[in-house]
Amino acid sequence: MYPQSTTQPEWQNPAIVQVNRKPARAYYIPFATTKTALMHHKGMSPYYKLLNGTWQFSYYDKYSDAPDNFHTLDFDSSAWTSIPVPSNWQMHGYDKPHYTNVNYPFPVNPPYVPNENPAGLYIKEFTLPENWANKEVSINFEGVNACFYIWLNGTYIGYSQGTHIPAEFDLSDALVKGTNKLAVKVLKWCDGSYLEDQDFYRLSGIFRDVYLLARTPHAIRDICARPTLDETYTNGILKVNVDFTGEDPSEFEASLFDAKGQLLMSKAVSCTDFTFEVPNVRKWTAETPVLYTLVLHHQDEYIPIQIGFRKLEVASNGALLINGTPVKLKGVNRHDSHPDLGHYTPVNHMVEDLMIMKRHNVNTIRTSHYPNTPEFLRLCNEYGFYVVDEADLETHGTYAASDCNILTNDPAWKDAYVDRMIRMVERDKNHPCVIMWSLGNESFMGENHVAMATWAKWRDDSRLIHYEGTGFNGLVDGKPHPCVDVVSHMYDSVEDCEKQGQETEDMRPFFQCEYSHAMGVGPGDLKDYWDLFYKYPRLIGGCVWEWCDHSVRQTDETGEDSFVYGGYFGEFPHDGNFCVDGLVSPDRVPHTGLKDYKHVIQPVQVEAKDLSTGTLTLTNRYDFLDLSHLALEWTVTKDGIEIESGIVQDLNIYPHTTEDITLGYTHTHTKDGDYYLNLSFVQKTSTPWASRGYEVAFAQFELAVAPKISIPVVNTLECVQTAQHLTLIGEDFKYSFNTFTGSFESLTSNGVELLAACPQVSVWRAPTDNDRNIYHTWRGQMMHCSTAHVYQAGISEKTPHFVKLEVRYALGGPSVRPLLEGVTTYTVWANGEIEVAMDAQVRDNLDVLPRFGLELHMPQGNEQVTYFGMGPNENYIDLCRSSYMGLFHTTVNDLYEPYIKPQECGNHTHVKWALVQNQRGVGLIFKGDSEFNFSALHYTAHDLSDTPMAHLLKPRKETIVHIDYRQTGIGSNSCGPRLAEKYAFNEKEIHFAFSMKPIWTESIPADLERRFKPSL
Repeated sequence: MYPQSTTQPEWQNPAIVQVNRKPARAYYIPFATTKTALMHHKGMSPYYKLLNGTWQFSYYDKYSDAPDNFHTLDFDSSAWTSIPVPSNWQMHGYDKPHYTNVNYPFPVNPPYVPNENPAGLYIKEFTLPENWANKEVSINFEGVNACFYIWLNGTYIGYSQGTHIPAEFDLSDALVKGTNKLAVKVLKWCDGSYLEDQDFYRLSGIFRDVYLLARTPHAIRDICARPTLDETYTNGILKVNVDFTGEDPSEFEASLFDAKGQLLMSKAVSCTDFTFEVPNVRKWTAETPVLYTLVLHHQDEYIPIQIGFRKLEVASNGALLINGTPVKLKGVNRHDSHPDLGHYTPVNHMVEDLMIMKRHNVNTIRTSHYPNTPEFLRLCNEYGFYVVDEADLETHGTYAASDCNILTNDPAWKDAYVDRMIRMVERDKNHPCVIMWSLGNESFMGENHVAMATWAKWRDDSRLIHYEGTGFNGLVDGKPHPCVDVVSHMYDSVEDCEKQGQETEDMRPFFQCEYSHAMGVGPGDLKDYWDLFYKYPRLIGGCVWEWCDHSVRQTDETGEDSFVYGGYFGEFPHDGNFCVDGLVSPDRVPHTGLKDYKHVIQPVQVEAKDLSTGTLTLTNRYDFLDLSHLALEWTVTKDGIEIESGIVQDLNIYPHTTEDITLGYTHTHTKDGDYYLNLSFVQKTSTPWASRGYEVAFAQFELAVAPKISIPVVNTLECVQTAQHLTLIGEDFKYSFNTFTGSFESLTSNGVELLAACPQVSVWRAPTDNDRNIYHTWRGQMMHCSTAHVYQAGISEKTPHFVKLEVRYALGGPSVRPLLEGVTTYTVWANGEIEVAMDAQVRDNLDVLPRFGLELHMPQGNEQVTYFGMGPNENYIDLCRSSYMGLFHTTVNDLYEPYIKPQECGNHTHVKWALVQNQRGVGLIFKGDSEFNFSALHYTAHDLSDTPMAHLLKPRKETIVHIDYRQTGIGSNSCGPRLAEKYAFNEKEIHFAFSMKPIWTESIPADLERRFKPSL
């Protein structure tokens, strides 16, 4: 048996974080030749043996039920099942995925965890390669949740905890020739779980790589490479420290290779410290990720270390300088999350994430809230990303206890805190992508954090120390604790962010490590932040929360897949869909929020200097690249149709500079249509993440807008009136209006019915995730169940060519005063056009309306949609940067955005006209007196708001059309600040006018968008 503490077992004793674990070191794999070392493909090393694959497995709800002798050589495990390693056992039917954000899923009684602590037992047999004779063999576990014990051939090897940081053990004394039996016991909870209260699905097991390394005795143990630049940022200086397993250093050869694998310099070394100086070095940045390779040849090992020459500094104005240049961090927070694999992240999955980020102009990743695999950092080195490397530490759940610093100020937990910092820094210290060490997340602030920062600064003073908690309760003289080099906040409002930009005393860089909560539709406030980030040097950027929706894929009996969230598995406590808060879906489909983010942080800013001459001002917002790798493709459209185009190949604009260019278009002043200039900046050549012609940035400018045309009406209109109905008959239409309900009951054109239900005034939208706070106000005012009380409806004016109908009403729900009182006027013309004028007075003490407009239900088959407005992506008043004005053809199905938790979606702003029709070309066209909001879905707002998960939604056969004066903005108030006033729909006087008319495709005139107002 394994040794026990005299008081508590290792897994409930914060003083014990390991038994027999080898000291932390830099990550590397030794190779047998220089050639294979330069390939950085660890599978080519004869000293590396991956143990991933199928392992025998047995799960127990209580660790006490697990057999004590399972690790012995004579234990019969033939009846056990199997499980893939790496994996989380909850993803294979054992236990259940458990999502919680802040709250611990067990009582807050540190260091104790539940007595009924589940356990997973693993057995793996392996044989050693013959050429490993006389080698020292270690085993490496890159990630195990939450703690584990290991045995080899019945011999106890050791214990470790710390889920996302590696554990290495020496196996040499227990190895035998032939078959070796490795046994591992993993416990779901340990005292370390108090330090791992991250906002994600709680999953258990061996979820990262397991491998063996064969080493020559008296080998190189650790390598610390410090590449930097001289004062001119021209020449590279590489300082290297080497540590050996023995007491004295032995001679080795050090060689430096360039990015093409060409040898630059080499020297024989017989000490622990040496230096290479590289003249005119090629520098590493996220935009220019040039890598060198240091290879240390010692005995029969060739150890490669990726090197990036770069220098981090802080300017006197608080700017973050990389290689002497101020840089903005355009970041995201990224969890390890896969809908099928849980926390296991294979290389192709990580590459997919990075490629999508690159395509959307992201340059920074915060590894929330734990170190990612070493392979992930290697990829960030190669593709070019700045990384905020975060310690595996979060104690958010102690907030529910009497003292949120119950752990952070407890000396008994100091070693557990510092151990997590040591293992991260030692492992990742050679990666050029890492620019900050983070002390963790949402763990408040105490002396244990200071100890972490003190050690990290002693070990590595080349990077900045980050921790947001210093601004929470770690203030010293009113400022964040001096142990950090970066002032970091979460979810500051735009106003508070600007105050940080105007700071004159504390000139440490200000970094929004989390902001703009990307939950559901949104976030909708990104541009406002980035206007400030560019304005103030001290504001160095931020990381949007977060990269992907966390979810577990489920497949029903019909084979249909769906994504679920917290509570689906019956777990308690849980935090519902708060884990579904990403810029991409669980299977990595970009949401509208990511498309908007791409545009907000795009590297080319365009301003119109003189549109009459085609003169534009371009600003290069790359930090290190000129614009010569991009071409500018431009088009001029008239009423959405391209009429002129051109391309500019030579954009030699240096970083952080501005130049004017002039395009050679001709259509600028004509008023016979709506003219727009569209600009697209595309890649001239293919890159690893995008092909030639990929659009990196775009802009659009309005050139001219034609006036509306009045259409004379010469036909006559027949009006038949009964007690409660008005029937209006024209040449090819017949409308029925109910004077009791104040609404149309029927609109027919050539005998085709175009209404499935009476149009109604609408103020309710299915709450978005970012409406989660104001939602309660909306429901409290009964907006979700408001109906119209009609005071009066009938004819207010009648001529041979039109009839004007006036409806006076109040809109409200049970138990509250009406939300608003309004007058809607329908002017029905003899050509079939219905002018709609909606005037309303909103109640004075009402805060924000979700929307205001008219909701129509059109019959089954009205699936085709054409509109001239902002598209093709869904867009809202503050979530519209990825869309542009154009003519779009789509379908009702395609206008729907399948958010995992159904909510408002599919809206389009600045719409001038929209047409919804069936496959025969019959439909309704809507035209605005001014631009309006438009959507067409197979769901009502109540369908969306009343259905908890997308796979439970049942689409209606009808098409639900909304013609809105306005919707309130999106923001990011699911976790961020309240929606900015300029985006909130808080008007008290509403005046809205549009028209609708039955139409056949064949009868649509070319100047449709301008044929607005009928006239006599």
